[in-house]
Parts: sequence; C-alpha cells; structure tokens
Amino acid sequence: MNGVAGTLAGRAVLITGATGAGIASGICRALADAGARLVVNGLTGDDVAATVARHPGAVGVVGDVSRPDDVERVVEEATAQVGPLTGLVNNAGVGLSTPFDEVDEAQFDHVVGIDLRGVWLVSRAFARQCPGPPGAIVNVSSVHARSTISGFGIYAGAKAGVEGFTRGCAVDLGPRGVRCNAIAPGYVPVDPALADRAHAVEWIDRHTRDEQPLHRLIEPIDCGWAVRFLLSEESRCITGQVLTVDAGLTARLYDGETTARTHADRAGRS
Repeated sequence: MNGVAGTLAGRAVLITGATGAGIASGICRALADAGARLVVNGLTGDDVAATVARHPGAVGVVGDVSRPDDVERVVEEATAQVGPLTGLVNNAGVGLSTPFDEVDEAQFDHVVGIDLRGVWLVSRAFARQCPGPPGAIVNVSSVHARSTISGFGIYAGAKAGVEGFTRGCAVDLGPRGVRCNAIAPGYVPVDPALADRAHAVEWIDRHTRDEQPLHRLIEPIDCGWAVRFLLSEESRCITGQVLTVDAGLTARLYDGETTARTHADRAGRS
C-alpha cells in the first residue's frame, strides 16, 4: 500500500468507537498508514490507551457519543491536542437482535441514541469547528439500512436514518466545502472468540460461499480502505453517497443455492 502513504498527511481525524477489534481496527490502521493524525475515542480510559499505543502519534479522548456534554468535551479536548479536526469517522455503534414488538423503550433509546443521535451530535460538534476544505465526514452504516433480517428492525431503522442524515449533512455542509459520505459494511467478523466455535465457523463459511457473489471474507481493513478513500482528496467531488462494502451481498436477488438450482432447471429445460 505504498501508493497511499501521505494521502491523509497533516489531517487530524476523530474516530468514534475506535477501540474495537472489528471494523474500528481496520479504520485506524488504514488512516494511520495514510499519514493521518488519529484521535481515537472510546468509553474507557484503558481501551483508549491500548488503541493509542498501537498507533504512534495518536491521541485519545474518552466519552460517550450519546451524551451531548461528553461529545462537546471530546471535540474540545481533541482540538486542544491536535488543532482543528478536518476528518471525522462516526464508527461508534451498537446492535440489537430482537423482534421489534419485543423491544422495550430503554433498548430502543439505547440503539437509536448511539447509532443515530450520536452520529448527529458528533457531526454537529465537528462541523462547528471544521475550518472548511478538505473537511470530510464518513459515517458507518450497514447493509441492514436497505435490506435486513428478522430481529434487526430497530437497528435497521437506525442505520437507515444514518444514511438519510448523511445526505442531509452533505447538502448542508457542501457550500462550506465539507463532504459527508457513508460506508455500509456487510458481515465483518468482529469477535475473535467466534473462531473457536465450530457452528460460528460453519455459518461464516456458508454465508461467504452462498450469500456473497465474492467468496471472500470481508476484513476490517476492507472497510478501512473505503473510509480512507472517502476522507481523501481522491473523492473530492463525492458527497452524500453510501459506499457498500459487502462482497456483492446486496447486489444479488437470490442466494447461491437458489441461483444454482435455477441454472440447473434452465439447463434441464434446454
């Protein structure tokens, strides 16, 4: 990846929810490789410190993106340490797998408060201090924003909101030379412990083989590379868009098994 060295040199980028082992790790790695100054956010000091230690030159800020006071402090502390922020990655998020009619108000508020309200709060604070070009925001959505499965209605609704907000944000900030886009990842393994569970390995293999036209596992760095592109000047005329990183999952109407059966039926009739 030598060709991307320096792509984000001189850019200070805040990454929320940056301490995870999944997508967050790929984003941090890709941006650091491109020369960005990372400002990593997380909920605990220990997690933030561990992430900072993996990326020389990075700084850390602890805070909860769903709390307005925390968000304002996070951005103030970040700018005090690195100067004006010119990049923001709204990665912090939580999931929920419960049928919508079994979800209580507290669960709803928790998911929407982080996955959607948090994106707005941090984007607002970022926009108020961003000096202008080459400012850019990248929000992390999900394939669930457009097509989902049983039990993910609340999560899907929040992520659909993120994509709508991304477009509105792009329209509002465009005249100031600040762009806003999103990525929508497919299934990216985020829990290393899953590798020890035979049924999880079987599910991942089946999903990759039967559901994705590209039969390869989506890794965190794949999402990181997409984020890096959308923050860089290589995408300077792209705003209000969603870049799907799903190995073709949402492009195909039927899964691999059904598609193969259809082809066999057609061959039998010919």
